[in-house]
Amino acid sequence: MVDDFYEHMKKEQELLDLSYKESVRQKRERKKKEKQKKKWEWEDFMPFYLQWYWMHDWLGNKCKAWYHGPRIDWMFLVKDKKKKRKKKK
Repeated sequence: MVDDFYEHMKKEQELLDLSYKESVRQKRERKKKEKQKKKWEWEDFMPFYLQWYWMHDWLGNKCKAWYHGPRIDWMFLVKDKKKKRKKKK
């Protein structure tokens, strides 16, 4: 009877060990994925954007004004043609 108890406890301990090893493996995989960052783009290093907005010149004609600097929400971003081409492919 005592032998059965010890065998049962041994099996339970093996199950616990296996589940612990599996959780450690999953944790390592999660950390590895977190370390793998996206490819860096130029915008990540320099938070400057090419933007434009409509304005009136000194004659009163409507014209496009360009701005290169930090992102301002009310201005329009210049869309990159290269990115559009890549998305189509």
